[in-house]
Amino acid sequence: MAVYTAKNLFITGKPGSGKTTLIREACLPYMDKAGGFYTEEIIEDGKRGGFVIKTFSGRQGVLARKGMPSAHKLNKYGIDVSVLEGIAVKELERAVETKPLIVIDEIGSMEIISESFRKTLVRCFASGARVLATIRYNAQPFTDEIKKMPDSELIVLTRENHEEIKRRVREWMSLI
Repeated sequence: MAVYTAKNLFITGKPGSGKTTLIREACLPYMDKAGGFYTEEIIEDGKRGGFVIKTFSGRQGVLARKGMPSAHKLNKYGIDVSVLEGIAVKELERAVETKPLIVIDEIGSMEIISESFRKTLVRCFASGARVLATIRYNAQPFTDEIKKMPDSELIVLTRENHEEIKRRVREWMSLI
């Protein structure tokens, strides 16, 4: 299979397909060149209780939690937009200025609530840096438009193709 050559590489897949795991594993050899963030699930009593944003520079904060009081809700999760904007958006802004690779995990329903996040995404895509991002699988107007961007490739990740896609993503990153 040929290596991906597009500037922007988007990974999509159903929940639980391993998108965040792929991002962490693929980025390990390129940590000095990468800026951005990934999300981790908060597990409580064996069930998903929320999400933490973790940046490549070491900052972190709770993005969403079941039952968290918030003006912004998505299903059972309260969303802390100030964490998204104060940690993830700031990290992306710094990465645009200083890194050849920007990593965004994820472009999803929670994140696109923030206008600041959406504007920063556009800035990342317009920059000279390569962008590796996970993006929601299901249809949604904003994310569907991102998936169609020029000089971008969309990969559907499954548990079965995880190792092959990780290898191909690393090949894409080696072009930096």
